[in-house]
Amino acid sequence: MKILLIEDNPGKAGCITDHLIVKGVPAADIIHAQNMTDFAAFLNHEIGLFIIDFKLPSYDGGTAIPNGKAILEAIIKSGKNDALMIAISSYPVDFPEVREQFEAHGCILSDFKNSDSWKSTLDHLLTQLKKSFRFDFLIFCALKEERKPYATFVNGRGVNRGGVTCWDFEISGKRGSIIQMPQMGLVNAAITAATCIDRYKPKIIAMSGICGGFKDQTELGQLLVSKMVYEYQSGKWSDEGFQNEPYQVPTDSHFLGHIESLLDDENLLEELEKKFRGDRPTKYTAPATAIFTSGSAVIADSKYISQIEKFHRKVQGLDMEIFAVQRAAELSSVKPICLCAKTVVDLCNAEKSDKIHAYGAFVSARFVLMGLETFFKSEV
Repeated sequence: MKILLIEDNPGKAGCITDHLIVKGVPAADIIHAQNMTDFAAFLNHEIGLFIIDFKLPSYDGGTAIPNGKAILEAIIKSGKNDALMIAISSYPVDFPEVREQFEAHGCILSDFKNSDSWKSTLDHLLTQLKKSFRFDFLIFCALKEERKPYATFVNGRGVNRGGVTCWDFEISGKRGSIIQMPQMGLVNAAITAATCIDRYKPKIIAMSGICGGFKDQTELGQLLVSKMVYEYQSGKWSDEGFQNEPYQVPTDSHFLGHIESLLDDENLLEELEKKFRGDRPTKYTAPATAIFTSGSAVIADSKYISQIEKFHRKVQGLDMEIFAVQRAAELSSVKPICLCAKTVVDLCNAEKSDKIHAYGAFVSARFVLMGLETFFKSEV
């Protein structure tokens, strides 16, 4: 999270910058706007703290004029009103005129001449800022074996935050983390995803791993990318049996277009399998977008599987978490893009084996990283 210092006075800006650096803020995380055009240009950055001056020139070489209210309004209209704000002014005589408006939006007013006061307030805001950092992306894994392949592709570090096991790393200059769920299943996935989305406010979330597939719709070892998912357990039990009422969660259609272009590459599977050592599927099957269905239990009963198939004639993948992750994203205030990709390792029958589990986890993890790179390139 960056700090945007909006100040045209070099001496005052230097004093505030020096204090931030002494308190451990990297110089690269401090952005300096010396006029309103600078401010407008920097407003699209991920700003966690605004340090505002009431009087600022409108352009290079201009005269400083009262632009404080315009700055506050621009911050609010840009959707960054949840960022921390402090107005440090050399003219406290202006405070009564703006106090009600600024404090109503959580902006603290501080007199620059009272250095102990503004430094103490700024220190408190920096403490808050450290606790409210954001990630650009999150990847969720239900099993340790699904998270394991990422160590092959990227350098990261493990950390525990509030009881959640994370593995932080960067990709394409963006910060993110792999979240290890405490257990597999819909409930654990829903709670973990909702908590982390709300806490870290990512632009995109992803999930990789292994799944079951429906015979005649997919093949062992095929990578499936969710284009829509529903829960097969939702509905009503009555004397006539179970009446399903599935709620569907689609993947963003614009982003899905980028993913489908990625899947069209005839060399994609060869790239995904590169450097994998272990058992592979006996048959080559091209990766594809698919319809998933999710539930809370592992299924190995052909009769029950045939019932689930009847809910949607084109369903291809079955797992225990994707619906929960995509639904958590849909219901959140952040509404991040979702990328869920899993590899079919069994055909939902009694003939289950872990022979290609490592392959499935490896290929899906590699694809998720490629998908994240595609997302951030399209964003640029």
